[in-house]
Amino acid sequence: MRHPQHRVNGVSRNPYVLPIFLGVIPKNDLLRPQFFPIVSPTRRHRHGIAIGLITALGVSAGDTAIGLQTPYFDPPALSDPSSPGFTINSGADQPDPFMLQQDGRYYLFTSQDKVPQNVPVRSGPAVGQWGAPTDALPDPPPWAEPGVMWAPDVSQSGNHFLLYFTSQLKGVSPSTMCIGDAISTAVAGPYISSPVPFICQRSLGGSIDPRVFDDANGQPYMIWKSDQNARSNTADTQIYSQPLSSDGVHLLGQPTAIFSPDESWQGHIVEAPQLELVRGAYDLFYSGGWFNQPGYSIGAARCAGPLGPCGDQSPGPLLGSNAQGQGPGEESVFADAAGFWLLYTPFGSTLPLPGPPRPVSVAHLGFGPAGPYLAAPLEVSGPS
Repeated sequence: MRHPQHRVNGVSRNPYVLPIFLGVIPKNDLLRPQFFPIVSPTRRHRHGIAIGLITALGVSAGDTAIGLQTPYFDPPALSDPSSPGFTINSGADQPDPFMLQQDGRYYLFTSQDKVPQNVPVRSGPAVGQWGAPTDALPDPPPWAEPGVMWAPDVSQSGNHFLLYFTSQLKGVSPSTMCIGDAISTAVAGPYISSPVPFICQRSLGGSIDPRVFDDANGQPYMIWKSDQNARSNTADTQIYSQPLSSDGVHLLGQPTAIFSPDESWQGHIVEAPQLELVRGAYDLFYSGGWFNQPGYSIGAARCAGPLGPCGDQSPGPLLGSNAQGQGPGEESVFADAAGFWLLYTPFGSTLPLPGPPRPVSVAHLGFGPAGPYLAAPLEVSGPS
């Protein structure tokens, strides 16, 4: 969830980012504190099945989903664009959904909104069969404003899990959003947070919407949005990418701007990025426009690689307003043995006015030569 009044400013504990956003580097910031315990650097891919297994499925199963006659990568296109998705959870407002599968269970993370949990997480043996929400981050970091936490992302590296999230810097005016990180030995937490922000581009208006991408060679990258629209209605936001250390706790090298608004429907805002590598093509999913307007939509761009550049394949969005809701967005992508799935909120926020709680919806995805497209539903309803 993204509030237009929130602003952000350029601090990062990564010493390679600091020279770009700060004129002076404090000596005590030249080395990032090693607050995490010793962790294994071996990474695992974040989807329900690893990239290598997805590729193997395409070969061994004739590019069909397991147990189905539907092509895995390029299923039939959706015939009724007015009804692209179906609900997998409702009740409390649940923006910024992110789902992963671990040891036979599904885990659904969402943003905090009018709930007691800092980072709500629900789990269950099947999609839609969720237990009560728990708090993945019961003790937020000291730099974060209580009660303001969005856009969770979880990845596994060896014997530990990493939670990345967005929160507001405490005691800073104008209000500023930064990206934090935390570590746990269990996917649902509890996570132990770092005492300082992971990324915070204060000179660019802030940093939000973290998402990890693992390339085919195992190199992880952090993808995120710089929050220029928190300072100006006419400044373009940007999507950034930067390599991560194999254990996920350090940024490497320097950040690269890989995408910015290039179509009229986006206005000045692109956000909620997620990069996917499918059949050798890099596709960047994102949301465009203001999150509380009916024009808010989900787009997809084709990238040259993890460090871009990226450009839209189509002048229009992948998923815009439809009979199921006005202003869909805040998406993420999930893959399992049945296919690729787009998780999103089916209608936009009404902030600053009160409004109905937003559920979590899922749409089937396909990948063709021209990029991602909305696919027809499977005979079974969604992820298996």
